[in-house]
Amino acid sequence: MDMGAVGRYAVAHSPDLSVERRRADVSAAQAYEGGLLPDPQISASADHPTVHGLGLANGYALGLAEDLQTLLTEPSRARAADAKQKQAKLDLLWAEWQTLQKAASLYTQTIYADGKLAALQRTSTAFQEQAKRSGHELKRHNTTIDMAGADLSAALDLSSQRDAAARAAVASDADLKALLGLAPTASLTLVDPGEPPPISRKDVEAALGRVTRARPDLLALQAGYHAQDEAVRTAILQQFPAINLGFNRASDTSNIQSNGIAVTINIPIFGSTQARIHIERATRIQLRAEYQARLDQTTADAWRIWHSLELLRGQVARLAGSVPELKKMAEAGQKAYAAGNLAPATYVLLETSLSARASELFDLKAALWQDTIALKTLLAMTPLIPEPHHAD
Repeated sequence: MDMGAVGRYAVAHSPDLSVERRRADVSAAQAYEGGLLPDPQISASADHPTVHGLGLANGYALGLAEDLQTLLTEPSRARAADAKQKQAKLDLLWAEWQTLQKAASLYTQTIYADGKLAALQRTSTAFQEQAKRSGHELKRHNTTIDMAGADLSAALDLSSQRDAAARAAVASDADLKALLGLAPTASLTLVDPGEPPPISRKDVEAALGRVTRARPDLLALQAGYHAQDEAVRTAILQQFPAINLGFNRASDTSNIQSNGIAVTINIPIFGSTQARIHIERATRIQLRAEYQARLDQTTADAWRIWHSLELLRGQVARLAGSVPELKKMAEAGQKAYAAGNLAPATYVLLETSLSARASELFDLKAALWQDTIALKTLLAMTPLIPEPHHAD
């Protein structure tokens, strides 16, 4: 699987994302319910005379009533419900974007963790064999203790680095399979992602200019603000007296029939409606502040990640150019050491330096990809998973 395939599979099969979809369905249903009119109220009663007499009959009363205030607030509540449903869909889309970002990041982390482990494994195996030979030759008094000690020290150092890399590789592989909903024992072969494409300063500036119209979580916050704005309007309308209008028909025990109208008025004189208006307005202000804070954080994070990318790209280029030269020096040093023409300390320094620089290169490449994916997600730059860039 390449990076794009892993991302698509994660969005389709992630267990956590499946839970988010069910949660979004609940949110949408709750929002839909909030925009509905209340059901009318039907009342019924019966009277039975306890004495017997001429002209007496069973009495009854039937009534039908509706809260008129709900009709007044229905348009704003319906608009709020639509905004909340939109917010639920956008929140789900943002969760899918984040899953895509996490899958791509784990993909690159796994690729380079495996590469780092393989390189350290080869070097560690060679050092262990060299340490065994040196130990055997030391027992036969064919070498010095400083040379045998240098071999053993280098073997132990490389073994420790290999074990740490193995733990990291196992962890990233397990996390990726869990995100994809695969069994821990599943076989997963990943394609080398190459190099991430560069992102220029102009790209960042352009993306920041349109991020409020493109990133799902910011659009969701906008929808939430609109829903709250309608909640304020609803609270303002509810400060007027609530009127419940009903029609009734009744017959008393004397069999006298009557039709009537019932009106119930709630008089808002104790300030509860005003308190609700203040609460809704304060909530609206809070949502506006939250939106602005996230927007400001987006700008700060975007430039921080972009500057980090520029540094990482330069570091990767320098190491990629110097590691082959260092490898040649280490190979020459190994031959000189085997011939007894190189001090053990110098030999160990060359080998450990090569191993450290090669491991660092794998780590930097992984960080370069992860920051690139994070920046593209943060700024809603399409495609979220970039195509690899292959240098000429």
